[in-house]
Amino acid sequence: MNTILDTSSLLRFFTNDEPLKAIKVKELLENGKNLYIPDVVFPELEYVLTDHYNSSRENIIKIFQFLSSQKNIKVSANIKKALPIFEKTKFDIADCIIAASSFKGSLASFDKELLQVKGINSIWK
Repeated sequence: MNTILDTSSLLRFFTNDEPLKAIKVKELLENGKNLYIPDVVFPELEYVLTDHYNSSRENIIKIFQFLSSQKNIKVSANIKKALPIFEKTKFDIADCIIAASSFKGSLASFDKELLQVKGINSIWK
């Protein structure tokens, strides 16, 4: 059985804005087994950390790298594919997840920059 990590728990850990809750999450991250982060948490983290905590993109990249590198935390294959795109581009993580999701198919998009990502096939050529 997985334990799902949501945005609020991870925000407490990374911002330490509520120290008692941050400690609980820290203990879970250190000792928990079968932890899972749903895809939607990554855009939520980016949005809240950027807009409410003024985090830099570099800091958010470090956070995403940390989360995806922990042996006891599982993320989807799309997140694993999206993170390198996020690191190398200026796209938000939501667009990176869309790009990663489209690698095995075609993408119906008019976003010219997104369609330039290597591996994306536009449905409209």
